[in-house]
Amino acid sequence: MSEQTEKHYDEQDAEKLLEDVEKNLEKKVVVAIVGKVSTGKSSLLNALFNKTKADKLAHVGAISGVTTKVTRFQLGKNVEIMDSPGLGDIIKENSDATRIAMGEIDVGILVVSDSADESQKAHYDELKAYCKKVFVVLNKIDIYDKKKSALDKVTNQWSEVLNLNEEDIIYQTCADGYDPDYDDDIELDIRGIDVLKRDILQFLKKYGKALVLEREMEKKSVLAKRIIYSSLVAVAGAAFIPGSAVYITGIQGAAIMSIHYVYTGEALSKKSAVAALPLFASQSIGSSLFLVAKSFLPPTGIIDVAAAGVAAGVTIAMLSTVNWVYENDYNLDDKKELKEQYQVFYGILKNMGLKEIWDIVKTRDRKKIMELLSQFVK
Repeated sequence: MSEQTEKHYDEQDAEKLLEDVEKNLEKKVVVAIVGKVSTGKSSLLNALFNKTKADKLAHVGAISGVTTKVTRFQLGKNVEIMDSPGLGDIIKENSDATRIAMGEIDVGILVVSDSADESQKAHYDELKAYCKKVFVVLNKIDIYDKKKSALDKVTNQWSEVLNLNEEDIIYQTCADGYDPDYDDDIELDIRGIDVLKRDILQFLKKYGKALVLEREMEKKSVLAKRIIYSSLVAVAGAAFIPGSAVYITGIQGAAIMSIHYVYTGEALSKKSAVAALPLFASQSIGSSLFLVAKSFLPPTGIIDVAAAGVAAGVTIAMLSTVNWVYENDYNLDDKKELKEQYQVFYGILKNMGLKEIWDIVKTRDRKKIMELLSQFVK
């Protein structure tokens, strides 16, 4: 018997899943970005947080009462960004004002540009001492557009000066076009930012903090679609395992909590998330009862596929509805809108065929699944 079929879910698994999500969405993320004034830190931040020329990060809630050397931004409720030429200024200010202790800075970003500068080694070492993880960024790579062979040489020089290990990455980026002196018709030149962003978020996943930061970096509907995608794949897999009905509700509840956080910036209690589930179950009662009954049966093959299709369809309809109510300025208390929109989405899915839905999901082809979800989340 495979490892998958030997597994059995119980109520404690679902409870832990919900508790972990509830706890993670209350966490704070602190990012320190360090580098000389000329390295383009502000532009890099704007690109990281998906800002436009008209809506730069510098216009978003700078915290008052700080030194001229340190710029601080509070993004949402739980994200703080510190921008300074050196970590020493940040450390001093924290000890005087906010008392952030060693190790409480989650992500340190050392931004360098042009030729290697040995003075930056001290800043790199300080970041390593005070931050959970340091990312080194060689910014302004557009200056090498006409001498591309020089880019690798400069990257290697920085690696030597900072005494990096072989596995340490120097991210090559460009975030040009945010300068207010640029002509209005100059477009942004953004390169390498997606890779840097991906790896920062991947690191924060280990601490349960990825969504907290990602909320400030991405369009809400795009992020909601990613949450639905992950939940959909998890639910389809769980449908094959005995005792999975309760765990499936845990996955769905956790996704509702995450979508609520994306749109509101506030953590929804696990109690409130779970309380919403019976409303959806009552709208597709036949499917819900089938999943409950199936969860107590041993794997049988054919019925598993049917269960997976039902689980996938119910989950898409449910979470797409949750996304829809928040996008349209409703909330989980608006029962009438929830019921009506769920029926619309679930009706579309039934017409498509729940088996056909499962045929898409089981491929685990991200592109195909995202295309399916695009019919429900824009």
